[in-house]
Amino acid sequence: MSTSTYTGATPADMKVDPRIVAFFERFYAVSDDPTAHEDYAQSFLPDADFAMGAKKTKGYEGILTLRQGLWSGPIKSRKHKLSKIFPFGAGSNELMLYGTVDYGLKNGKAVTCEWAARAVMAEGQQGQLKFKLYQVYVDSTPVANAIKD
Repeated sequence: MSTSTYTGATPADMKVDPRIVAFFERFYAVSDDPTAHEDYAQSFLPDADFAMGAKKTKGYEGILTLRQGLWSGPIKSRKHKLSKIFPFGAGSNELMLYGTVDYGLKNGKAVTCEWAARAVMAEGQQGQLKFKLYQVYVDSTPVANAIKD
């Protein structure tokens, strides 16, 4: 049985809310869709904090604008692979994530980068999990070098 590249492994000795795994499966599928800007921004609480590298923003409009900017540059495609989900403790809503992302660049080159993220989850109005905080750590040097070459 094959699993989605969006399904991260969780510690076997720790109970993790199954909604967390399902949230990230959906979130990274949306992340890799260049047209799903609204769906992406709706993964966050209205007052959520979001940081990707040096870019930081807060709230729906800021997140939507940042997301649109991520697709307006040299990157043509993204394919995330979520390897692991590390909860801060059993039942915790604070997590660290680790994975890779394959970038297809508009110049025809392909680059794979490792990334890590810190996430704090909370329930939204309909009881769905959403980001309260999402901070991504990724070294963009391989992308920058592929653009220059």
